Amino acid sequence: MNLQIEFKRYRNTFALLLLLIGAVSTTAHAQRRSEEEIKKIQDAKVAIITNRLNLTPEQSTDFWPMYNEYSQRRREIHRAQRKIINDKKAEGQNDEAVLGNLKEVQELRQKELDLEKEYQNKFLKVITASQVIELYKAERTFNDMLIQRLKQKN
Repeated sequence: MNLQIEFKRYRNTFALLLLLIGAVSTTAHAQRRSEEEIKKIQDAKVAIITNRLNLTPEQSTDFWPMYNEYSQRRREIHRAQRKIINDKKAEGQNDEAVLGNLKEVQELRQKELDLEKEYQNKFLKVITASQVIELYKAERTFNDMLIQRLKQKN
């Protein structure tokens, strides 16, 4: 009788362990898949920009590290904006607190504009004004394509 109780306890523990391993494996696979998807998206963006700007090898050497830094800084600003908008719900807050959140978002938008001005000047030292315009167009084209893809998935 005692052996039967021990067996049931181990069986339940073993089943729980298998379930836990399956969940961890699924989470790791989803994270790996997500990282692969992000890499594909980034590669597509690089391809579109490279194609549209028609960079010389010399321009490319100087442009890409600068552009990657610009993109990273812009992503950080966008994350901060989303955090304020999503995390700081207006419900239950007084008008003063909500206005404070709005002011933070406006300050971040100004920071983004300042960043764009700063990097536009840096880009102009490496690429032509026409290429800078093409960069902005290429980014817009890429974002539109990405939105369309996301709509098709849903």
